[in-house]
Amino acid sequence: MKRTAVITAPGCEEGETLTIVDILRRAEIQCDMISLSGEETTGAHGITMRTDGILDDTIADYDMIILPGGYGGADAMRHDERLLGILQCMNGAGKHIAAICAAALVLEEAGLLEGRRFTCYPATAEKIHHGTYSDDVIVIDNNLITSQGPATAYAFAYKLAEILVADVLKVQNRMVYFNAFDETKSEPVSLPLPVLDYPVCDKKAAVLMVEGFEESETAQIMDLLRRANILTHTFRFQENEYVHSMQGMDIKADKLFSDEVKEYDVIVVPGGRTAAAKLIANEHVLETLQYFNEHGKLIAGMCSGTTVLKAADVIEGKKVTGYTGYAEKLTGAVFCENAAVYDKNVVTSQGPATPYPFAFMIMEALGVDPEPLKQRLLYHLAGGK
Repeated sequence: MKRTAVITAPGCEEGETLTIVDILRRAEIQCDMISLSGEETTGAHGITMRTDGILDDTIADYDMIILPGGYGGADAMRHDERLLGILQCMNGAGKHIAAICAAALVLEEAGLLEGRRFTCYPATAEKIHHGTYSDDVIVIDNNLITSQGPATAYAFAYKLAEILVADVLKVQNRMVYFNAFDETKSEPVSLPLPVLDYPVCDKKAAVLMVEGFEESETAQIMDLLRRANILTHTFRFQENEYVHSMQGMDIKADKLFSDEVKEYDVIVVPGGRTAAAKLIANEHVLETLQYFNEHGKLIAGMCSGTTVLKAADVIEGKKVTGYTGYAEKLTGAVFCENAAVYDKNVVTSQGPATPYPFAFMIMEALGVDPEPLKQRLLYHLAGGK
């Protein structure tokens, strides 16, 4: 089995980080989250992840090292002499080095961009003085693989899996990637990118997080909603603050599930079959969903989370979507094949690769325009539908 290490640093982009780990693990590639220091890392949008190890010289033994973006994370990495030395060692051995978004700054600091082609987040390119910048979504120059930004993390991770000889198409199909992204319709980035000036939103989102949840779905939803200044909290069902997820990651939840959830404007149920089964067995969860429905509040569910909405009897007669083959499970509703569907007070989405259209639809339902955020995240460049 190929071994990969994703470096986590304070201020990293959580959506990029966890999506990459998620996809590589689905592709049956060992992928360890390695922090610069400590057993946990908190990213740019307040999501705290428990890591698998702490950086040391043995990381140079891995087949590939991956650097996620985020200016805070990139700054921490490019000032870490141990990491720079490991990157130089791996480069000298011809091992794969991958970086996305602002992490290209780390490659420059390590002296790896001289005479090389690369890409990065457009606003980062002007800060890099070596190498030849390309506006391609992904650039491969020998052992160096780079990509542009948050919404290109899926394509980036699939390319890394392909380089490591995994069955990428199988993973893409299981994640319903092609329902959310069409890479043939990539749109060039229009510079300058819009400045995000979302006011502090008076809307609140409650995201349910129970053991066995889909971490990349959950973290990406949190990431996107928080970028739009929607106050977003995760609610756990256990005393331990860290909740174990479907692909083996542990993410810290904000609060214990309680009637406080009813004070929020939207309740979000991510996927994960194990998680869905546990939520369906929880009468308090079903009663809370029914409360939201009776009061016309927004209810959002994706992937297996849609079966929880069905169990709570809140989708009857409404247009919905869900994971592939879920038309038979979501009886009583009008099943659609769209990546995301909004009808009356219910937003639903399909699977692990569709949290972008799902979160954008939640924003629209809450009265927040997602278009500036789409541009900042390079969503259209990535072929987002």
